[in-house]
Amino acid sequence: MIHLTLQGGGHSYGYRRIFSGVDLELFSGDSLAITGANGSGKSTLLKMLAGVLRPTNGEVKLTLAEQVVPREQHALHIGLVAPYVNVYEDLTLRENLRFIGKARSMNSNPARIESTVADVGLTAHIDEPVRTYSTGMQQRVRLAAALFHEPKVLLLDEPTLGLDPKGKEIFSKMVVGSKQAGHLVVIASNSEDEIAMADQLLCIEDYAPKARLFA
Repeated sequence: MIHLTLQGGGHSYGYRRIFSGVDLELFSGDSLAITGANGSGKSTLLKMLAGVLRPTNGEVKLTLAEQVVPREQHALHIGLVAPYVNVYEDLTLRENLRFIGKARSMNSNPARIESTVADVGLTAHIDEPVRTYSTGMQQRVRLAAALFHEPKVLLLDEPTLGLDPKGKEIFSKMVVGSKQAGHLVVIASNSEDEIAMADQLLCIEDYAPKARLFA
């Protein structure tokens, strides 16, 4: 059983409060779309759920099999796809996944690497430097990196940005497969196609300071 919660979540940059009072409770198989205007806090909320940004207010808690996961171990169970997630452009895709495996202290066996690369349709380019990839191909690298450790939670920030139709098809299969496996999926996006993949919806602007709503 996967259980991800946020209680009274809020974040500020300096004196500027972005949002406050966000309460979330998500379970195995749930999927949530976070929408809102640019700058409203979609990415900020996703970073909080990923454990890469500490909330100004509130607490994120991840529980697996009724065991609370320490915050510093969240990354072991979460796959994050986002424009701000860097890929190592001087390495090949195979080398990127090996590096990720070592960083997560997992066994990066060749079969696992090749199956992950096949899932994102980049087998023909597995040993080419990532810097030679197109923008859409680099986004597929991010998908591969997020899937490689078979995470229980997928957090996706504008995940189809730069993807061609084939890449979008691969992404759609990834989301469907994760949901069918009972994993938890959160998508931050204003794309109607991406929002339609989720079963729940949260508009982050609903949690903005009132002064900003009428500005």
